[in-house]
Amino acid sequence: MLLERFASCASTGEFRRLSHDRLMEESQQRLANAVVSGLPSEERVATRILENGRDYLRWENEHATLMRKIAVERLPSVQTAQLLDISIALIHRKACFEYLRDEQVRGSKRQNIMAHFFTNRDYTSAVVAEHGRYLRSAASYLCSSHLGSNVMFEALFETPLAEYEELYASYFRTYCNTLLASDDNAVAKSMQAVLVELKAQVGEWRKALNALTHSHSGVWRRPVL
Repeated sequence: MLLERFASCASTGEFRRLSHDRLMEESQQRLANAVVSGLPSEERVATRILENGRDYLRWENEHATLMRKIAVERLPSVQTAQLLDISIALIHRKACFEYLRDEQVRGSKRQNIMAHFFTNRDYTSAVVAEHGRYLRSAASYLCSSHLGSNVMFEALFETPLAEYEELYASYFRTYCNTLLASDDNAVAKSMQAVLVELKAQVGEWRKALNALTHSHSGVWRRPVL
């Protein structure tokens, strides 16, 4: 499917530097489409952003700032690299809430995690702030993935980036579990070795993704872990 889109775009000579207006138009349309995508995770995020004018305005302003970093680059290949950096940052930003949600972290454990990452906020305001940041980051990630796959026609925004997201989630989960196990030295020590290895894997995977933005062949070479 991606090769067909790539060939179609190449045959019409449509490869060109993307303007800020184009990036924002594609992003806004992607968010609107997500509401009726049939995928509950997409629908929840998009609906929460779009149903509240203040939340939408904040997301739009933050997303416009991200897209401006891409638009100022003159070369399409550099725009791709910038979009990749943004997409990776968005994966990192939404990881905390996804961990709390997916692992069903409650009570004192959730309080400890929030205290670790939000040292200057009380628990309640930290939870509210983190949920808002998750929604905006998840919405922007929907858009950045769409821009990479369907506008730039770059395969790295499909399977390679999805696998990086899974790997980073595993690293972040282990990091948080290590924090929660700090009172049990034996458990903490055993998890620390795994954490170090996962951190190294995340670094290698990111290097491989960055290398793909400079590759002439466009062939994804999965890191040997």
